[in-house]
Amino acid sequence: MRFIYALPAVLVLSACSQQQMCISRANQDLRVVRGFITEAEGNLNRGYALQDKQIVRYKMVPCGSRPDGSEKRCRRPFEETVTERKAIDLDAEAAKLAVLRDKEAIFERKAAADILTCKATYPEG
Repeated sequence: MRFIYALPAVLVLSACSQQQMCISRANQDLRVVRGFITEAEGNLNRGYALQDKQIVRYKMVPCGSRPDGSEKRCRRPFEETVTERKAIDLDAEAAKLAVLRDKEAIFERKAAADILTCKATYPEG
């Protein structure tokens, strides 16, 4: 059964050339830092952070039948993700954003060099 779930991932990966996979790896750190930058900018614009939290809720589900043939219902837990607002230190968030932008510039230069290496190592043709 797991094979069925893995098949789409294998097909997607097999559709990428070695050069494309190399370029994707070269950009990985840059993508992560840019995600953090987007999050920090959003936090500063809103004035607070958003935090996902897992909570347990309960719902009634069918769980068998009674001797008289009627449906038996049971209370079952399920996890739900909710987004909560969280107070943040705006000065610290601004400082974090400045550091992330510095890192972004470093990773841009590194990614550019690594991409050139990928293109030289795996020429497409």
